[in-house]
Amino acid sequence: MARPVGILLDLVGGPVIGALLFSEGIKTYRDGGSAGWPIAGSALLLINLRVAWRRFSRLRKRVTSP
Repeated sequence: MARPVGILLDLVGGPVIGALLFSEGIKTYRDGGSAGWPIAGSALLLINLRVAWRRFSRLRKRVTSP
């Protein structure tokens, strides 16, 4: 049961949280906040997308290999 939950969080949860932080960072920056928020949000989004991509490729390789 823990494995499907981990896969779900890697594929969906991480990039969603990164995208939310990135969009909130842009909104904060437009309101006069620090430029660090959109930079941190974009870094988190890219890292989470990389993790999700690696997980997805591993799952795809397992299914096709005998």
